[in-house]
Amino acid sequence: MANVPKKAAIIGLDCALPHLIEKHIADGHLPTFKKLIDGGVIAENCLVPYPTVTPPNWASIATGAWPGTHGITDFHYHKPGTTPVNTNCIQAFDSQLCEAEYLWDAADKAGKKCIVFNYPGSWPSKMKNGIVVGGRGLALGEHRGGMPAMFNRARLSNDMLITTGFFPRGIKGKFSEAKGWKNLPKKENEPLELEAKMEFRDAETPIAPTTWYVLARQSGDNGYDRAMLSPARDFNEAFCTLAVGEWSPVINVKLKMADGKEEEGFFRCKLIELGDDAEDFRLYISSIGPRTGISNPPEIMAELVSAEGINGNSGGIIGYALEWYDLNTFVEINEFYSQYMADCACALMTKHEWDLFFMHAHAPDWAYHMILTEMDPDLNKDKDKLKAAWDAHLRIYQAQDKMLAQILGVLDKDTLVITVSDHGAVPDGPAIDPYKMLGQAGLTVLSEKQIDFANVGDIKGRAQGLIEEFKVAFQAPDVNKSKCFPQRAIYIYVNLKGRDPEGIVDPKDYKAVQQQIIDALLTYVDPETGGRPVSLALTKQDARILGLYGDHVGDVVYAVYPWFSGQHANILPAAEWGVGNLKALLTFTGPGIKKGYRLQRTCNLIDIVPTICYLMDLPVPSTVDGAVLYQLFKNPDFKSDEIGKLKSGLARMETALQRGERQPWDKHECA
Repeated sequence: MANVPKKAAIIGLDCALPHLIEKHIADGHLPTFKKLIDGGVIAENCLVPYPTVTPPNWASIATGAWPGTHGITDFHYHKPGTTPVNTNCIQAFDSQLCEAEYLWDAADKAGKKCIVFNYPGSWPSKMKNGIVVGGRGLALGEHRGGMPAMFNRARLSNDMLITTGFFPRGIKGKFSEAKGWKNLPKKENEPLELEAKMEFRDAETPIAPTTWYVLARQSGDNGYDRAMLSPARDFNEAFCTLAVGEWSPVINVKLKMADGKEEEGFFRCKLIELGDDAEDFRLYISSIGPRTGISNPPEIMAELVSAEGINGNSGGIIGYALEWYDLNTFVEINEFYSQYMADCACALMTKHEWDLFFMHAHAPDWAYHMILTEMDPDLNKDKDKLKAAWDAHLRIYQAQDKMLAQILGVLDKDTLVITVSDHGAVPDGPAIDPYKMLGQAGLTVLSEKQIDFANVGDIKGRAQGLIEEFKVAFQAPDVNKSKCFPQRAIYIYVNLKGRDPEGIVDPKDYKAVQQQIIDALLTYVDPETGGRPVSLALTKQDARILGLYGDHVGDVVYAVYPWFSGQHANILPAAEWGVGNLKALLTFTGPGIKKGYRLQRTCNLIDIVPTICYLMDLPVPSTVDGAVLYQLFKNPDFKSDEIGKLKSGLARMETALQRGERQPWDKHECA
């Protein structure tokens, strides 16, 4: 029998960039990545579906289908029957939106056992025998399905900051004399307390009003240098006591919900700042990870316990963008997140039988949104900041390397291991506004009444750019005067009569308006740079060459040059610029796979599923569009060789049966 794997573990690392991984390997780092590449195959030209963004591409990885086939055609999903503008779109993290068959569903029907862990778009599960944990968003503790813009809801709570200062989304308080505390040590020197009315950020189920307390303490004669967090004015019930820069251990907590029930969760916190007079204070509280409610079967979550890890909703992006803490803390949050992912993955694979294991970890993507531009020497001339960004980048990947090593440690030699990313990234360029491109050509008119963003507040620093992008995306057009609308990352929709609720374009003018849109996009010159931002514009009919077709695609599809816009999504899959590019990481290691081979063939993420099915004799999902990557195999003809052996064996059996009991040397009787 050919040397083929009995199991497959597909480990997704969101936005992992293979050329930067190999740079760190060349510098003597990342031994586990090196082991996988040297012991298997790395694809040097793995392209990804367009748009280059999370939900559609993870769907393509798991279904082997183009976005046009599975129907997840962008980060967001346009609600059918509504005016095609961004306010009528929701985030595409619901498995029920996917119109193609996932590999784990096909395998489950065939009696195989599958584990799907934190895989975007995998919830709710259709499997009868499999295990699904998370899949409602980017991290285990959040869900995004059905949410507008980039909002998310947390099972219990997103990150929080208790502070005496003015920080966006912070829980502000002030220290005063500590009164009414139980069990305080007798030698405690003038402790101060801060009463924090907890705002459990973005909780999907209301949590009852809760007050936690911070006690500022003095360990010597140099002022306040310790802070204690407690759920009550009782020293013995304290969660932790920390010095500046110190992290708490993992804290388990029971939260009383508004309906009177209790939910268990876990978190860590870090004391960011404490002035010796307690005037300046910041205590970071990580997102509170759930112990229930996000797994099928429900009891699985109770098994997923980590001594050091946290679930890390948003990977610390919000706090870092709002300048709650520094780059080092942002990286630490992602290190703890990666440890949690490793511990949970290993628990799932060691406690349960499985044939296919799928997981997704998001740390590289979070990091690139914060540091990739600062890693580019042509864009960042500050040598100290440049070095800090590269140091942070290495630490992010060292955490991924450690996670991979831990996971590989529980796999047996008969396992096929695939590491894959859904897209790459490039540094940030000048922002683009499709409304300006179309408005200049008279195709789109903005409404006099725009969405009020006053409640966003005056946000400065790293978050300002994100807020400005949000404002551009959610400009309101005048639907009665606009021939078309920009929608999501890459689409322009004709405001068509008979299809759209407020359509004004006659169907006989449809193709003419399509061409007007394409001309407007391709000829627009950015006034600030003097360059054309749009690299490609196609009609919906021509966009089939990109794997985009069907009811969930706009009337015009466009892309921008990589030196414009932000990192990925509306940038083509083969684009390169600065320190980044859009190609995906893809490695195969295991039985029947070549060793130390660099695959030059142009391949795509949709080729993963058919390759796994061919190698392991699994049922092929009915909607697969991809091809088998024969070049990976030690013997590309192993199937035909096996069939040849079986045919030869069958021929020998037939000959023996025809001979009956006659010996080979017996002569046939003459007629």
